[in-house]
Amino acid sequence: MLIISILLLSLNPSNSKPIDHLYDLKWKNRVLVIIANEKEEIQDLVTLYNNELNERDFVVIRFDGEKAFVHDTKMSKRFSHSIIKKVRKVPQEVYFVLIGKDGRIKNVYPKDINMNEIFSDVDKMPMRLDEMKRNPDSY
Repeated sequence: MLIISILLLSLNPSNSKPIDHLYDLKWKNRVLVIIANEKEEIQDLVTLYNNELNERDFVVIRFDGEKAFVHDTKMSKRFSHSIIKKVRKVPQEVYFVLIGKDGRIKNVYPKDINMNEIFSDVDKMPMRLDEMKRNPDSY
């Protein structure tokens, strides 16, 4: 619960403007959009892989087709619309959408993907390799 509170504070610190668009996360966070309604299943996934997600600067967004949620906090209509625009051409069978810090879709995955495969894909990205080189003690 503490990690969730910290993440929400970092998404909306009092001294900066609120996160109102997917673009607001660009160059700060990788985004994992989960296209699903299964709130509890996603919470379990985030809890289970919390360290790995934090280590890679992930924000996990549950998207139900119309509304976007970050840790059960419903995001603004504008934010949800920015997600719709980003994932509108993604095939229906896709469950996970990986968006890099540059704001581009890096890969899409089915529901049965092992999360370690997603982390492995991220760890091969040039920006992530640079992060690991700069802070080798953190990884």
